[in-house]
Amino acid sequence: MKTYGSFFEDIEQRRAELAQRKKDQMARLKQQTAQGAADTDERIASNKEKIAQAQQAADARKQEWEAKRKAQADAAQAAKDEAKAEREKKQAMKDEIKQDLAREREENRKDVEKKRMEKERAQAEKD
Repeated sequence: MKTYGSFFEDIEQRRAELAQRKKDQMARLKQQTAQGAADTDERIASNKEKIAQAQQAADARKQEWEAKRKAQADAAQAAKDEAKAEREKKQAMKDEIKQDLAREREENRKDVEKKRMEKERAQAEKD
């Protein structure tokens, strides 16, 4: 049989072992918690980096698209301007030709009028 002394020593030893196990368990739990937090922070940092890279790529694609769209718009505007200039040039030529024809008609009319007047004078002088 165990004596009271050995019984109490045994209880004290078990209490000490229990306390040590609790300390070890708490230390492991703290380590696991710290490791989990570190892993989470690492994943968050990795994801932030991936997001930043994806955003940069998206921004680059957007700028490229906008530059391409602007170039197309500029080319279309240049084509419109060129067509407008060509139409205006043709219209100016038509207007010039019309003026020349009108001037010729007016000169012909004046010549005919002058000849008629000369004929009338000549006729008036005969009479």
